[in-house]
Amino acid sequence: MYRPCIAIVAFLMLCGLYTGCKQPAGQAEKSIRPVTNAPDTAFIPLILSQDTLGKQILKDTVKTILAALEKGKNKDEDPWYYYFRGYQQELNKQPDSAVHYYRRMEPGVKDSQLLVLQAFSILNLTTDASNITKAERAEQILEAIKKAEKSNSIFLYRLYDLLARSYYANGNIAQSATYTRLYYNNNPFKAHPIIRQRYFDICFLLAARINDLNGMQRYQDSARRLAIQIADSMALVRTYDYEAQIHSRTGELAKSIDCEKVYFNYMKAHDRLNTIVFNNLATSFVRNNQLDSAIYYYNACIDWAAKKGQPANLFSAYEGLTEAYRKKGDYKNALAAFHQSFETFARNNDSIEASKIEELHTRYQTEKKDQAIAGLRTTNILNRKIISQQRWIFIVICTLLVLAAFFVYNIYRQRLLREKNEKLQIDNKRLLLEQKTRQMQLDPHFIYNAVANLQGLISSDRKQEANAYLVSFSRLMRNILELNREDFISVEEEIGALDNYIRLQQMRFTGMFDYSIDADDIDVSDILIPPMLIQPFVENAIEHGFKTIDYKGFLQITFRQEQEQLVITIDDNGVGNKGQTGQQKEKKSLSQIIIQERLDLLFNKEQQRSGFSYNTKPSGKGFVVIVTIPLITA
Repeated sequence: MYRPCIAIVAFLMLCGLYTGCKQPAGQAEKSIRPVTNAPDTAFIPLILSQDTLGKQILKDTVKTILAALEKGKNKDEDPWYYYFRGYQQELNKQPDSAVHYYRRMEPGVKDSQLLVLQAFSILNLTTDASNITKAERAEQILEAIKKAEKSNSIFLYRLYDLLARSYYANGNIAQSATYTRLYYNNNPFKAHPIIRQRYFDICFLLAARINDLNGMQRYQDSARRLAIQIADSMALVRTYDYEAQIHSRTGELAKSIDCEKVYFNYMKAHDRLNTIVFNNLATSFVRNNQLDSAIYYYNACIDWAAKKGQPANLFSAYEGLTEAYRKKGDYKNALAAFHQSFETFARNNDSIEASKIEELHTRYQTEKKDQAIAGLRTTNILNRKIISQQRWIFIVICTLLVLAAFFVYNIYRQRLLREKNEKLQIDNKRLLLEQKTRQMQLDPHFIYNAVANLQGLISSDRKQEANAYLVSFSRLMRNILELNREDFISVEEEIGALDNYIRLQQMRFTGMFDYSIDADDIDVSDILIPPMLIQPFVENAIEHGFKTIDYKGFLQITFRQEQEQLVITIDDNGVGNKGQTGQQKEKKSLSQIIIQERLDLLFNKEQQRSGFSYNTKPSGKGFVVIVTIPLITA
């Protein structure tokens, strides 16, 4: 077995790594608790020290360990081999591939440390800290914590940190602070300067989130004292950014700008600028109403990102530039910046999807290579057996050849099935992308008319109305972009988006119609619905139903629950089917086809009942649309 050799290599490398961390002698040994119920602990000290080591050191160490593990005869049954394969992919920013290897670890029942490490590694990569954590994922984390506490796992602190981040994303700052303290108190390296600095940084963010000025000041002071103590200039200058946030909240805007300048100048002098540094300084100028300076630094951020080849990080810069121009009264440039932010957001989405597809391709090629190596190894074993057994009679040799042929055929058949399955997964992702593309569609005539109306208001010097129109239009665009990132949203969010859209249409067609949205009989915050599902029907009612009437239109939207179905009714008193042209009917028919395809993609493939009906009212004035989808709750 290669395990003793690997243990020695890991130990020697770890000794060198600890020496480079400037940690007091004996501190590492004191901070690491004894590991129990784990038959193999050779790698645990290295894994515990991951947060205190540089990324390149970790990459080199993992590469060395994998090279040793590759020589093992039973590596395909070794959970540590799959862990380090997964961790290598995680360091290379390939999360999907990393999760794939983590799930193949299969530790034994007695390997309690490895079981906790596997659970954390998978949950950490499949939990999006930038979005709200769903109840199901929170329950999984809590269940993993319960098992880790029961086995007194040394990796428990990592699960505490994951749960703290989840609560922070959900806005539950009190619980986030509680589990942050548990993370720090249970961290075996809590005395290490890097861990202490991280703890102070996190506590400052938590205090800032609830506007606790005393807490912000306390943790900012702690971070600064530690940075001075360990002579970490980067950590020290970061505290000036924290100080700028404190001054901003106390109304000392000039001091806030001075602190941000210190932070900016340091990052510039050390060639460590990024878009966040530019945005922080520009935002401070906006708050102090120094709009020209703010515009200068937002534009400098955009120029810098273009030179560095980082255009995907400019959404915040364009958003801030829009706000600065709007405050200055330069609505033309504000609109141009808003369009740029919209395009940047779209490019970001394209880039994310492209990277996911590339990662799938890389994982596929890696698995094919592994399969080829395994096939060659099996062939070599069979050949050696055939050579050593040549004295056997002809029938035995033929039997072995038949068995070998069947074995090779079985491997080939399994590979074909695997490739077919991977192709189906790629097709499924493509269908999901098509669904998201369809649900992001908005009538280009509406956008053109909205922008034209805005330009008209600006040209006629009706600044107050133009500002209100721009705010409503921006809110609608933001809603569309944010909500369409999810497959399902709450009815409450759908109603909010509809309300913004209809109000904007009312501003276009002043006095043409009124509307009402009724959802009193259901829990709008708990029931889920695909985003932008109702908007095409509302658009048809306004654009084709109310445009030619000589009386005031009325649009009634109702959400209600019938058994296990959510029923949405869209009722208007427009011209009805008789008053519409053939072109309008053809456009409605195309819209109905797209909506039905979307419902089929979401529900009907899983034998869930969904659909809609589109009927003229008996009076001949208007339509009644009834949409039925399965009842889905959060």
